[in-house]
Amino acid sequence: MTSDQPSLWSDIRGLVFFGWIVAATRLLLDFVAPEQSMFVGVYFLMPVAYLYYGLKGRWDHLAWRRVAGSLIVVVFLVWFIPNWFSYSTAALVGLDHGRFSPEAYQTVIERDSPVKIILNAGIVSAATFAAGSVWSVSLGTLFIWLPGAMRRRQARAG
Repeated sequence: MTSDQPSLWSDIRGLVFFGWIVAATRLLLDFVAPEQSMFVGVYFLMPVAYLYYGLKGRWDHLAWRRVAGSLIVVVFLVWFIPNWFSYSTAALVGLDHGRFSPEAYQTVIERDSPVKIILNAGIVSAATFAAGSVWSVSLGTLFIWLPGAMRRRQARAG
């Protein structure tokens, strides 16, 4: 069965690749320039990508439910998985500054073994997934879906 609607991956791949670059850059900065890492992050830079998608009309063909669902998949791939990797790696190698400091990074499970470190990082990642989902769907609605809806309305009226 074929569809003339693009696949989910073709819709989200640009956002996912951009988000992975941002997440990798942030983790690298956490190691080499921790004082600069706070200026690079998906909460700051993904809205720029959403604004670009909205201005270019990249998702004008999508209904709001598809935009919201696509953004939740983006959040899973860009917030959850990279954060799980970052928080696990940081704890396993002993980083304790910035977002990994004991004050900023509250542990749910005592981090006294590698398995507990990885589980705790998963819990932190789940929290960032929840926050990132609200953040992304809200900004995606404003920056991507709303401009597309306005262009569709104009096209029907004109």
